[in-house]
Amino acid sequence: MPLPWPIRDRLLARRAIAARGGDEAAMRALYRELYPEIARYVGRRIRSSADAEDLVSRVFFTLVERLGDFDPARGNLRGWLFRIARNAIIDHVRKQRPTVAYEALGDLLPADADDPLHELLERERLGHLVVLLEAETAETRELLALRYGDGLRHREIADMTGISEAAVKQRVSRAVRNLRTRVTRAIEKGDADVAVG
Repeated sequence: MPLPWPIRDRLLARRAIAARGGDEAAMRALYRELYPEIARYVGRRIRSSADAEDLVSRVFFTLVERLGDFDPARGNLRGWLFRIARNAIIDHVRKQRPTVAYEALGDLLPADADDPLHELLERERLGHLVVLLEAETAETRELLALRYGDGLRHREIADMTGISEAAVKQRVSRAVRNLRTRVTRAIEKGDADVAVG
């Protein structure tokens, strides 16, 4: 069972301070704990696995290089590292012109059942949801991806994006409410058989 967030945040901050002081075991523990989340975050946004691996390496190199800049009083380490990853992705995408295409949501989520019909219906529902999401602004899609795809807390998203925590909560809530309304309308019109949880 994972630790509650406040305890995990304090533990990561202590490890970061110890690593900054030269404690190699603390640095290895930070890497082991944060690598899977950062790798998933980058992997969802960068199509090439080789490029994604390079970016994750750069993120952790930056962590080591800039660990002295981390201040636990200004935010948590996890949010700080996600901001570094986000900036690395933005820099990578800018260099790659044209920009990386928006990934289909259906490719990101595993199927819940081995039943082919169920899987087909789920893919169709996800396809309709992707169409609705593509109509949203890039900022809204990013906020939803950070919150639901990456499982970040509102505070962490606020730290990453520079938007206040209250504004993040409001924008995510509004986006989910709007998606539900649009899905309901589509179902009523018979255009789609989708559901937003």
